[in-house]
Amino acid sequence: MALFLLDTDILIDFLNGFEPTARTLRNFHDAGDALGITAIQIAEVFSGVEPDDRDTVASILRTFTCLELTPTIARKAGEYRHDFRRQGRILSTTDTLVAATAFQRAATLVTRNQRHYPMDDITIIVL
Repeated sequence: MALFLLDTDILIDFLNGFEPTARTLRNFHDAGDALGITAIQIAEVFSGVEPDDRDTVASILRTFTCLELTPTIARKAGEYRHDFRRQGRILSTTDTLVAATAFQRAATLVTRNQRHYPMDDITIIVL
């Protein structure tokens, strides 16, 4: 069983009914793989959800495995930001936290924004 960590863009596609993304997630699920998110994706998704849709979206998001952010993950995220800043690349704290979660949990990160994740120590699937 594999663990797939879904980036916010993937969740938004899924919630909007974008069939290619929904099909891919169904295939992962049907294969027995786990679909994970973090509190970061929840916050980012809810920043665009209208009040009348909040309960429905919350119910859907509860079907995913929520991966805890830990001090070890936070440290790795900070190291990513530091190391890439020294290379002239500015990465967001949220993206480095997501990447560090994927690293720490040995999860495959599923995203449409590969440029947000230049790390070479995590596995990424770009949809």
